[in-house]
Amino acid sequence: MLQKRNRLRRSSDVRQVRQRGQSWRHPLAVLIVTTNNCDVSRFAFAASRGVGKAVMRNRAKRLLREGIRLHLTEIREGYDCLFVARSQTASASFGEVETAVLNLLHRANLCKPDDSRDAEGVSFP
Repeated sequence: MLQKRNRLRRSSDVRQVRQRGQSWRHPLAVLIVTTNNCDVSRFAFAASRGVGKAVMRNRAKRLLREGIRLHLTEIREGYDCLFVARSQTASASFGEVETAVLNLLHRANLCKPDDSRDAEGVSFP
């Protein structure tokens, strides 16, 4: 579980990320990012009914959340991030979702500079 300080908890904060943030898309998820005035990055996870029923939506959010939790120390501070699950997320394996999360973080330039590889040794441009 993410620590409380790393979670976007207020709906007004999530709404602000949706309205003002820049987005990156992947077949498994969408990442929306905006800057914050905090010394930590905060995350929220969403899944629409298009993902499936409640069990599938919750599974998709759990997979995304775990992908972030494992790589939290590699992420730059000072950002609010919203991960939106897509319809294929719930049926994907954890490895696929983790790769998608890392890909989105690298494309959004949220990974710290000294981290050019993920846990499996796959380098990203």
